[in-house]
Amino acid sequence: MAHKTSMYNDYLYVGFTFPKDFSDYVSGDGLEDIEPWWLFCTSQNYVDYWCKKVREIYPERKLIPFANLRYTDDIVCFDGEDTSGDPRVYYVHAFATTGWEDRGYTDNFAEWLKMARLESARYKAERAEYDDM
Repeated sequence: MAHKTSMYNDYLYVGFTFPKDFSDYVSGDGLEDIEPWWLFCTSQNYVDYWCKKVREIYPERKLIPFANLRYTDDIVCFDGEDTSGDPRVYYVHAFATTGWEDRGYTDNFAEWLKMARLESARYKAERAEYDDM
């Protein structure tokens, strides 16, 4: 099977490279369960849809979407203009009017993943508590 980052080949901006942390994270046989987040690289259809949609909605921004917060329109995207190899990760409220989509950022994928894991643990604990009622 081709590396999951190759699903993005048609959508990468000149000079952009995925951070090593991201490439390593998605290169394994199975992806970690970080629900409520899910990664687009589980399917070429997800990658195609979100990359095209983000370019259509926000043509002035160079974003590379890689995950979605389930049950919302919130996505996270790499800064496609960054050529450092360790780009910021932007939180974007997809489908919001231009100028209202920004929901902040983390410095890089490693920081985002830490926060996603914490959020996942809280989400799963709350769900387990609810299921026990």
